[in-house]
Amino acid sequence: MMKTTALLVITVCILLIAGCTAPASGPATTTTPAGTPAGNVLPMNAHTTIGSGNKTVEVYVHSFELGEERNGTRDITVYVAARNTGTEPVMMVWFTRLTDNTGTSHGGIGISHDGNGARSGWILPNTTEAARDYVTITSNQDLLQLSKGAVLDVYFMDKPTEDTVVSNIPDYHVTWMIDPGAIF
Repeated sequence: MMKTTALLVITVCILLIAGCTAPASGPATTTTPAGTPAGNVLPMNAHTTIGSGNKTVEVYVHSFELGEERNGTRDITVYVAARNTGTEPVMMVWFTRLTDNTGTSHGGIGISHDGNGARSGWILPNTTEAARDYVTITSNQDLLQLSKGAVLDVYFMDKPTEDTVVSNIPDYHVTWMIDPGAIF
């Protein structure tokens, strides 16, 4: 009995130590609204790096703006900032999708910003750009649900030249949990 207890205690200690010292493979998984796939979801104020080699970019949620109501619709502007942490200039396009706590989504690839998404200019090393994307909501109920907290999915596509036609398949996908009250 004593050997079993000692073995159990040692096993638990090893598991705890391994969990505390193992390198992080990404952000912690958190609970997400209905209909949103579980996975690595960052807190709203988190920064993360996408890219590889000489082309890396630190991205984060910069801010939200609520547009005026017009003909029963309203735009929610989403600014995502991108700071070039690499050594070469980068240009990107990104699309945003907001999902409320009932699983209703607004925006997405080929939808947000009237299908154009946010488009950065050339971002030089050690500079930051916050490009504007927006999603359109069609009711006050949608706004109320989003104000209770949401999930923001951002789909990033590299744009190696100004003439490159961007694919609808993202090169990177980052998900943030948006705090209640951040969208109002």
